[in-house]
Amino acid sequence: MADGTQHGRQAVESIRALFPDPVPILGIDIDGCVDEAPIFFRILTRIWPGQVFVVSYRRDRAKAIADLARWEISYDQLFLVTALDEKAAVIAREGIRIYFDDQPECLKAIDALTSVMLVRNGGNFDFDDQRWMFSDKTGKLLQ
Repeated sequence: MADGTQHGRQAVESIRALFPDPVPILGIDIDGCVDEAPIFFRILTRIWPGQVFVVSYRRDRAKAIADLARWEISYDQLFLVTALDEKAAVIAREGIRIYFDDQPECLKAIDALTSVMLVRNGGNFDFDDQRWMFSDKTGKLLQ
């Protein structure tokens, strides 16, 4: 049976085979995202064969770095923004093509070239009612 290192190499090669060169840049948010599923993001960022950028709405860079280290998140660059709409600008400027966040407000301005992944949590999903929570600015009721 292969050890963890061998499994890791196999995972990286499997992911790399899915994408043309260069492998797309992966982007992740911290709050409501990494902190909701730190084991998933630890694994994902360690096996991602391309660059990983963290894009987060935070002011305290030292705390962001400490939190990412505590959760053992591997990343190449950390971008802190001071407004939610700045995330889309960073994602476009840096060429991030796969992005995880929990706030539809951040995701709606991201261009169509980037695949977005909405992380479910208590801030965007009513677990009692089993329904997503959106504002008029981010959701449209289908009839």
